[in-house]
Amino acid sequence: MTRDELLEKLNSVEWNDIEFKEAGFAVPKSALETVSAFANTKGGHLVFGIKEGQAGNLTITGVLDVDKVQNDFLGQTRNDQKISVSLPIAESLHSFPEGEVICFFVPEASTKEKPVYLDQNPKKTYVRKGGGDYRCSDIELKRFLRDSGSTPFDSETLDLSPETFFSAETVRWYRSRFEASNPGKNGAVDDLTFLRNWGYLIETEGSLKPTRAAVLTFGDGQYVRQQLPRMVVDLQLYRYRSDEYSPTARWADRITVEENLIEAWKAILDFFQKHSERPFSVDSSTLRRDDDPPDYISFREAAINLLIHQDYGDPSRVPVIRIFRDKTEFYNPGDAFASREQLLDPGDKEVRNPKIVNAFRRIGLSDQGGTGVAAIFDSWRRLGYLPPEIDNDKAEKSFRLSLRRERLQSEEQLLAQANLGVQLSEHEAAVFGYLIRKGGVDIADIKALTGLPGASAVQLAERLTVQVIVQKVSGQPNKYALVDHLAERYGLGGAQKTSAKQLIEGKDSPQTGTEQVTEQVDSKPTDQVALLRELTSVQWVIVRYSDTPRSFAELMREAGYSQRPHFKATHLEPLIGGGVIRMTIPDKPTSSKQRYVLTEAGLKLKELRRETEHQQQKDDSK
Repeated sequence: MTRDELLEKLNSVEWNDIEFKEAGFAVPKSALETVSAFANTKGGHLVFGIKEGQAGNLTITGVLDVDKVQNDFLGQTRNDQKISVSLPIAESLHSFPEGEVICFFVPEASTKEKPVYLDQNPKKTYVRKGGGDYRCSDIELKRFLRDSGSTPFDSETLDLSPETFFSAETVRWYRSRFEASNPGKNGAVDDLTFLRNWGYLIETEGSLKPTRAAVLTFGDGQYVRQQLPRMVVDLQLYRYRSDEYSPTARWADRITVEENLIEAWKAILDFFQKHSERPFSVDSSTLRRDDDPPDYISFREAAINLLIHQDYGDPSRVPVIRIFRDKTEFYNPGDAFASREQLLDPGDKEVRNPKIVNAFRRIGLSDQGGTGVAAIFDSWRRLGYLPPEIDNDKAEKSFRLSLRRERLQSEEQLLAQANLGVQLSEHEAAVFGYLIRKGGVDIADIKALTGLPGASAVQLAERLTVQVIVQKVSGQPNKYALVDHLAERYGLGGAQKTSAKQLIEGKDSPQTGTEQVTEQVDSKPTDQVALLRELTSVQWVIVRYSDTPRSFAELMREAGYSQRPHFKATHLEPLIGGGVIRMTIPDKPTSSKQRYVLTEAGLKLKELRRETEHQQQKDDSK
């Protein structure tokens, strides 16, 4: 951690990935608890030499014997009597007038290394929640142990009869899809031989036994329920928006599934077909829609992701799909082993249930060798919506995915882009539209918004920096924010600008040492032309009428105006200044042949309004 990054963290109000400890003379007893917590969640920084007061204020007190404290701490982290895993901890030292500060970065442990526990006692396993370290409950500990086993949970064999455990109807359905996807590989063999050939029946202790994946994927209902004493999925439909939801809210339709995964998928598909905005059919061999739009692709991949990646050793938490008017939410017990940014990269990923994943992949129901998340993002992006939202909770070991039906390209964003005075590419415009809403992006956001790989996403961020649209966020190398004058223009506040004191204080006096006031002067003048944030009803008449060149008189007549000066100053000139309408002869404004026509931004604005009105009509008819 650099000095600037440390100061940035000290000014932050979010401390879930950093812990401060005084550690003046010795390593605090709680230091290894923090190491365990960071290693079991998403990693973080442990900082010695800073005291946190009762009110949350931070004071540099300094580490008095740096060599001793540093060596003692690193020695403890490499002592297998004290901690179960030796982690590659990186350290850095920073000098302040008040004393020396040591920063240690604790990385997240791998899935197979977790849980990281203390004193050779797995019950001393900690996780990071918010800004604190918490000891795992027995249930939470079991989740870690299932995921870290040398044999995947779904690959364990069960003491069940191979002749009777499976549903003949399910296997028949599966084999027909398998043959369509893998011509010639099915063969004229019986069901037991088929299951054995593909690894779902394993010979152990002289007899064939089904794997847990075989029972969950193909099993007869009674055997599925013996292994999984909860629902496979709870699917709920609501006739209102997600912000109106409460736990006591009544659903409009609901199904719960306690059968095998193939039957669960078929039930989910039937439910989706029943409530789809327009009827559609699914090809029986490919399981793809005969008509496209791509909302089915996102739903399909997200639903299959829920089925194949959940923690089937969890006996109580139920996977839930909630469909609202404005979004669909997927909740799954079991976190993804990869980070959000890694989930968006192509290629195979480490998965919880490899045999279940392969069973779905072999019939074309898992497009990727990994999680299918990239396919979800890609199809949702093609619809023009905001990127899906992911909450991959490493502490709770749960995964939430939200598909929000909200257009990325809003009328405000199109007007803002038209006012910008810079020609943006399609990908740059997508990132700018997101910035107008959020104020900042990271590289993972850019990948989600554009579908670009990591290196290209970084290049795009650098281009926006050169165009003075974004600036790097201090201390966070992969994060970018709107430049201050644009952030203020759109009511988001400057990314770097603050008139408040740093939260950090020197130990001798609150007015000495590292107290700072960070002020940044805007690089742009404040006397800007008023922004065109939304159009009046008259301006919408002009926009709808100007897809072909129109004379001034034609525009006035269409809008029902007779007073030329008022019409020009109040309605037409703001559209021209805002980049929505252009003159066909701009160097001769008063020419008798002058005509007015929509710009490219104006055409997009008109099309977006048409789509919005159409969607509103559909929503009102529900």
